[in-house]
Amino acid sequence: MRRIKMNKRGDILTEKVLNIVIAVLCLGLLFYLLYTIFFAGTTSSKIIEAESSKELILDEINRIGENGEYNNTGLLIPNPASWFMFSFVDGDLKPNSCVSENCICICEEAIPAFFDWQEKRCDEKGSCIPVSNLNKFEKIKIENNGVWILVNKVNEKIEIRKK
Repeated sequence: MRRIKMNKRGDILTEKVLNIVIAVLCLGLLFYLLYTIFFAGTTSSKIIEAESSKELILDEINRIGENGEYNNTGLLIPNPASWFMFSFVDGDLKPNSCVSENCICICEEAIPAFFDWQEKRCDEKGSCIPVSNLNKFEKIKIENNGVWILVNKVNEKIEIRKK
């Protein structure tokens, strides 16, 4: 039998290519971990901001419910920027926190916005408040400098709209 003599340059080239591939995979994993850690912190701070904005809305709804006054100056929802306010009412798919009631949620918009992705997004990364007598409203985007909304009570129903 003849033995085939291996080329030393081929062995070295294969070893170098393998090292480069492993290095690229490790760098990719490192960047993914850094990205995940960075956006996990950003998302949790936005959830805290959403909780704060939710309290403002709840206070306004309670004030209107107690004395029936309409605040025509509106209510400033300052943050979280680039998130949205959604209404989930009877007949809609709802986040788990709102299954038995109508509710308002402040959360990121799910892309693509079909199936039940928005409801899941609001459940996982958002804040919701149950409002039993809520009328449906179009989604409202919270801009960088906040958004002014009007909260009104009409025929025992709570209406929210952008000012």
